[in-house]
Amino acid sequence: MQSIKLLVALLVCTLFIFGFSQVGTLVTNQWLPHTNSFSEATLIANAEVSNTSKTDALEKVEAAKNSWLSNGTIYLEWAGELQPLSKEVFTFYIPESIELAEDGSHNPLKVELPNGTLLEQIELLSQTSDIFAAMDTEKLKKDVEVVASHLKEGDHTFSFSDYLVDDEVMEQTNLQITLNIAGQTGMTELQETLDGKEIKLRGNEGFSVETWLENEELTLSDEAASMFASMLFELIAPTNFDVVERHISKELPIWASEGYEARYQKEKMDFAFTNPNTSEYTISVSVNGASLTGELKGGPLPYTYEVEQVEMQTLSPKTVVQYSASIPGSGTRVKESGKNGAYVQLVRTATDASGQITETIVYSEDFYAPIQRVELHALTKPVVTTDTSNPNTIGNNAGTNTNTGTNTNTGTNTNTGTNTNLGNTNTNTNTNTSGTNNQTTGNQNTNTGGTTNSNTNTGGTNNTNNTGSGNGNSNDDDNNPGTGSGYNGK
Repeated sequence: MQSIKLLVALLVCTLFIFGFSQVGTLVTNQWLPHTNSFSEATLIANAEVSNTSKTDALEKVEAAKNSWLSNGTIYLEWAGELQPLSKEVFTFYIPESIELAEDGSHNPLKVELPNGTLLEQIELLSQTSDIFAAMDTEKLKKDVEVVASHLKEGDHTFSFSDYLVDDEVMEQTNLQITLNIAGQTGMTELQETLDGKEIKLRGNEGFSVETWLENEELTLSDEAASMFASMLFELIAPTNFDVVERHISKELPIWASEGYEARYQKEKMDFAFTNPNTSEYTISVSVNGASLTGELKGGPLPYTYEVEQVEMQTLSPKTVVQYSASIPGSGTRVKESGKNGAYVQLVRTATDASGQITETIVYSEDFYAPIQRVELHALTKPVVTTDTSNPNTIGNNAGTNTNTGTNTNTGTNTNTGTNTNLGNTNTNTNTNTSGTNNQTTGNQNTNTGGTTNSNTNTGGTNNTNNTGSGNGNSNDDDNNPGTGSGYNGK
C-alpha cells in the first residue's frame, strides 16, 4: 500500500515538472522580452534568423543589407526618362528592428527615406517644381521605403505618372495634324470608317495599322489606309515614338506632305511604331469633309521634339529618244512627258529644359525617282560618205559626159537603141542589160534609156578616140532604149 502511494507521488511530481517546463516556455515567449534565440520561420527583411540569437541575427541582417546596397537599382521614371535613386540615401535602424521582431513571422526593417532627398530627385527628373502640387509624394515615399525595408532584390521602377492626382499635368502632350484629302477616292470611306475613332497607345507597347484595323474589324482600301498611316506618321513626328515599319510609293501622292508619306498595302506593307514611355497616350481621329485630322494627348514627353526639313532636291528627268518607223519624215512624238523626282530628308531633334540638344536622328529620308521623258523620232536616211580623192561624185548627170579613158565592158551588153557614127556606121550597138562597167579613169556614165546598172570601163576599145554624149538617170530602173551620136570607134 505504501509503495502504491509512493508511485502515485512520483507520477504527480513528474507531470508537474513536465507541465511547468512547457507552460514556462510558452509564457516566456509570449510575455517576456527575448533574451535567447528566435524561433522557427522567423525572418527580418530577407534574412533568415530562425534559431539565431539576437547578436547573430544582427550580423545576418547587416550582411543582407550590404548585399542589397550593392545589387539592383531603384529607378524613378518620368515621361520615359529613367533616373537611378541611390540606395545610400536610406537610413536603416537594424538594432531596433531586431528588438521589435516577432518570432515565426516575416518582419520588415525599420527604414527611412529623407523627404527632402526624394523631393530633390523628383524636381531634378521632371525639370519643374510644379509637379509637387499634382503628385502624391507621400505615397511614392512609402512605396519606395517598402522595397528598402524588405531588402527586395533586383531592379525596381517607380513612375511619377502613377502618383499624379491632377489631370492637368497628365495632359501636357497635345498635338494635332490635319491632312487635306479633298477630291480623293478614299475620302468617303475614311469618313464612314474612322470618324470618331480612338486609339489607345499603352506604355512600352507597339501599334500597327494592319493589326488595329483587324482588331477593330474595320475595312479600308489600300489608298485610304495609306492616308490614315501618313497622318499618323506626321502626327507622332514631334514625339519620342519609334517608327518600326514604314514604306513609300514610287511617286509622292498628291495628298501627302514631302517626307511624311506612309504607304499601306494589306498583308504586304504596314505602318508600325512603339510608345517607349510608361504613360498612356490617346489618338483621336476625325474626318470632316475634305480633312483627316488626328489629335494626340497624354502625359508629358521627356524632351521637346522638333522635326525640320534639312534637305530637299528636285530631280529633273532625262530625255530618252526612241526611233520608230511609224513617225513620218523628220517628225517627233512625245510618248511620255516625264515628271520630276524628289529627295527629302527630315531630322528630329530633342531639346531639354535648358535648351541643350540631347538627341538628333533622321526621321525620314525619301527618294522618288524621276519619270524619264520619252520621245519617238522618225527613222533617218543613212549618211553617204564621199571619197575626197576622186573628184567625181555619184549623182544625177544631166550634162555631157566625156570618156577620156580606155573602157572595157565585162558584162553582157545589148544595144536596143541606135548609135550613128558620123564617119561610118557602127553595126555593134551595145546596151548594158546585165553587166556592171567600172571605169577607173573616166566619169561614171548613166543612161536614161538603158538599165540602171552603172557602166564601168576597165580599158577596152569602145570609143577610144571619140567623144560621146548622153543623158542618164542613175535612179531609173526602166529598160527603155536611149539614143546617142558619135564617131565610129576603132
